[in-house]
Amino acid sequence: MRSKNKGREHDGPTSQLQPAHDALLRLATRPQDACALVALYDGYGNHLKASAVRWFGPDAELRSRAVLSILVAIGRQAGTYDPQSMNASEWLSRVADVEARRLREALDTAGSKSVRTRRSM
Repeated sequence: MRSKNKGREHDGPTSQLQPAHDALLRLATRPQDACALVALYDGYGNHLKASAVRWFGPDAELRSRAVLSILVAIGRQAGTYDPQSMNASEWLSRVADVEARRLREALDTAGSKSVRTRRSM
């Protein structure tokens, strides 16, 4: 089955995953490889944004900041990517969800502390 992605043709799902796989492997060996991180964002930015929407809802500023934090987490954790255990798309989705949840919990904790501080005054 052939599909089109941004004007390029690919043979099935495995060839669509190859650029992400390659970019993750490049990041694992060279965490400073900004081009690899950009390639992941180009290919999976919508997935990262979807994760941010699930955790942060309609707040565009929070979503934008969350996506940037998710990209940083991907860069930091690229060395843990194991292509034998899962494909690149699944790994990226998991890292994105874990980081977004961590950010949401930190935001909620900070918000509840500020409410308690205001009440005690």
